Amino acid sequence: MFLYNIYTIFVQTSMKGTLLKLIYSPLFFMVCVTTSLAQETITDAAFVKIDPKLGKVVYHRVLNNQTLYGISRNYGVPQQNIIEANPALSQNKIQLPTILTIPIAEEQIVARLPLFKNRNEFLPVYYQVQTKDNLFRVSRVYFKIPTNLLANRNNLENEQLKTGQALHIGWIKRDFDPLVVETGKIIDPDDAPAPDKPESKTELGLRFSEEYEPANLVSKNEVAFWKATGGARGYFVMHRHADQQSIIEIKNPMHDVTIYAKVVGTIPDHLYPKEVDMVISQEVAQALGAVDAKFFVRSRYKASRASASR
Repeated sequence: MFLYNIYTIFVQTSMKGTLLKLIYSPLFFMVCVTTSLAQETITDAAFVKIDPKLGKVVYHRVLNNQTLYGISRNYGVPQQNIIEANPALSQNKIQLPTILTIPIAEEQIVARLPLFKNRNEFLPVYYQVQTKDNLFRVSRVYFKIPTNLLANRNNLENEQLKTGQALHIGWIKRDFDPLVVETGKIIDPDDAPAPDKPESKTELGLRFSEEYEPANLVSKNEVAFWKATGGARGYFVMHRHADQQSIIEIKNPMHDVTIYAKVVGTIPDHLYPKEVDMVISQEVAQALGAVDAKFFVRSRYKASRASASR
């Protein structure tokens, strides 16, 4: 869901003085920077700063309902790197601070967009000129890109830079792959056949502890997907490798919540990205405290014969 807000900004132009503009800008997966020093307003982009200790960083303003997982995917930065750059997160990963420091690795920034790539997969990178900066320092020292490329990209007539000037440096590859249906219809466990009287989460937990030997279970980190729709009530999942009609243990490490669910089917090939290991019902997602459509879980399950023989 996209939220919209109205930003009132002043844009300085060389020909017409100060103009008042109203800009409607999407507030999901976005860093919006407005400043009276900038010559233009940039939205849906990352403004990189040079930190004396961390190197290149982005100061991300956390929006309502954003999670650490979603922010890390937007910038293509591992969650652990963000946690290390923000000591407060080591104590609480749920209540995010207003501003997050996002460390950006040198190799993340590309000077040119690869051919035949979706531009939505890349986040534009800008740098705001500081006192004593010059074209050579910004291009060659800070970002290691050709000086003429930076000058041409920003339509610079000479090597003189103004403090506060916004320079388009390049792009960051986002680690965000929306679900794409290749063929057929996406199936989720809410559409799957369910027993007339589904087992409760307590009954499922008891069955799991009584019927399965820990040594015979697969234990691994996986990616779960869900969507907020109606459908059958109960704790159901479709899994890529778990035995059908078995019980699976799913833990959300972010909330330290563990639940048990019944495996009602196998995820059809080609309908979900390979990174998705399980599709869970809305009730399972709610019990786990899920916010993002895709999130990391820790699971234990009995592997299907086909998976066990690989």
